[in-house]
Amino acid sequence: MGIKFLRGAALATALGVGLLVAGCGSSSSSPSNSGGKSAADVLPAMQSAVKAAQSVHMNGSVISGSEKIAIDLSFARSSDLAGTIGVNGASFYVLSLSGKTYVKLDASFLKFAKAPASACSVICGKYVQLPASSASQITGSLSMSGIANQMFGKIPASTKSSSVQFVPATYNGQQVLRFVGDGYTLDVAKTGKPYPVVILGPQGESIAFSNWNSVTLPSPPPASQIISLSKL
Repeated sequence: MGIKFLRGAALATALGVGLLVAGCGSSSSSPSNSGGKSAADVLPAMQSAVKAAQSVHMNGSVISGSEKIAIDLSFARSSDLAGTIGVNGASFYVLSLSGKTYVKLDASFLKFAKAPASACSVICGKYVQLPASSASQITGSLSMSGIANQMFGKIPASTKSSSVQFVPATYNGQQVLRFVGDGYTLDVAKTGKPYPVVILGPQGESIAFSNWNSVTLPSPPPASQIISLSKL
């Protein structure tokens, strides 16, 4: 079934995204701008906003070794989540609601995970319910608390210096405050709550954030579409 690989891919996603922000911390300061703000003002406010947020959507890709990991996921503070995780072009759908976690796989992902081809006739197009021990490997890292702690909770103190500036910029038509350095970019919303808007990396990495506090997750799958992993 490749469940072990599936868990590893999810964990690599969370860790890979976290490294992007760590990279920003080691960079030099952005040039001053009359409409800018110091990191000492922006970062604590951003961290507080993220910690208090109830939901968010994340979309983009990161690099983990030789793997390109793509994510298109919605999260809720309740630890519920829904969306896709892809590894080198092969993807799976994950849905976690009220403590129950399901994955939906297709033939391309099963082939990538080196699962028997015959498995597709049983599980493709179905929701495979994971046992709690396996589900925690996904939901433990990919969660609202994981986003707050792994991505934005450990920004180096040097980046919070008043000499480090976020300068006005525009991303996809949105007014943002931007920090640039060492190949990385961090955009934060200029108006309203200072939520992260996008993180860009030197190898083409990109994680965009949207729908803060306005995500709607799908309903649980019907019983007829659920398969228990323990029965496979």
